[in-house]
Amino acid sequence: MQRYFNRIKSLVDRYATMPFVLDVALHFESRPGDQGYLTGELIFVDGSQLHFREFLDSVEGNVEKLMYTYHYQSIDTTLIFRYDNALHRPTLPSLEHKHSSHGIQLHFSPVLEDVLLEVVESKSW
Repeated sequence: MQRYFNRIKSLVDRYATMPFVLDVALHFESRPGDQGYLTGELIFVDGSQLHFREFLDSVEGNVEKLMYTYHYQSIDTTLIFRYDNALHRPTLPSLEHKHSSHGIQLHFSPVLEDVLLEVVESKSW
């Protein structure tokens, strides 16, 4: 689990040095049974924010995301997009999906690096 936490910290630290990132917060919590929980937030120069959480389980050295959300919002807290695997009503064919102004679309579980790239590519800092 610690190796996964270190990779996330390294990724976020790289973005923290970018001129379009104003502030970064990151918190890791190891839990019994080789589980972990991480939360983080990046605030960008335009006031938009990316909030994320992952609840993790490690089995034989492989880290699995049991729960995740990557929530990107504008300065006025309007949703730009959110990836998550939360249950929905009505039920979706898959837990993994993306919310955006286009509605809800089924989507694979992204990794944080892909979400950060999506944020950066959507802007002209």
